[in-house]
Amino acid sequence: TIPNSVTSIEQGAFAGCSGLTSVTIGSGVTSIGPVAFQGCSGLANIEVDPNNLTYTSVGGVLYDKNQTTLIQCPVGKSGSCTIPNSVTSIGAEAFSGCSGLTSVTIGSGVTSIGLGAFSGCSSLTNIGVDPNNLTYTSVGGVLYNIDQTTLIQCPVGKSGSYTIPNSVTNIGDEAFAGCNSLTSVTIGSGISGIVGSTFGGCSSLTSVTIPASVTSIGNYAFYGCS
Repeated sequence: TIPNSVTSIEQGAFAGCSGLTSVTIGSGVTSIGPVAFQGCSGLANIEVDPNNLTYTSVGGVLYDKNQTTLIQCPVGKSGSCTIPNSVTSIGAEAFSGCSGLTSVTIGSGVTSIGLGAFSGCSSLTNIGVDPNNLTYTSVGGVLYNIDQTTLIQCPVGKSGSYTIPNSVTNIGDEAFAGCNSLTSVTIGSGISGIVGSTFGGCSSLTSVTIPASVTSIGNYAFYGCS
């Protein structure tokens, strides 16, 4: 339990505290640094004092007070998570390392998703999106922009083979990174370039089909594809 006198939790303050199961943030905290709870593999619950004017907690997940930004899902959270429709922004690395999470449903209000939001979610097989969301959509559990021209995130736990539709013209940064159960990928004909680290850490990947449309492949695109 963080005392009410505390106003700031520094960057990485609890990083690596794997035996920690619950944290209660006091009423005075107004600032939480990046990756404050990174690697807290046993942390299943982040609570906030109800008198705190900056942050709040719903179901053990940390939000800003107005519940418009999802700041941190505790790394030890397992099963499924539904993001409220009030949320417009998912913070960078918000779900990073949540290895027990199997499914996430993005609410209708989300318009922004930070870099690495779902990195290291090794059991995540489905990213769903509320059908009323005007920015994002989900096809087969894979996250796209609403027009399905950008593939944003393949859930890290997805296994077997996957074919990127021809409608896709852009693959997001690290979109398949860490998908270590994926064995085969066929890239659609709409893609002209593969950015760096796109397939990094896909250790089970044995086959990639690259169309003639691709003219550039970034650094480390297939790094760790052992």
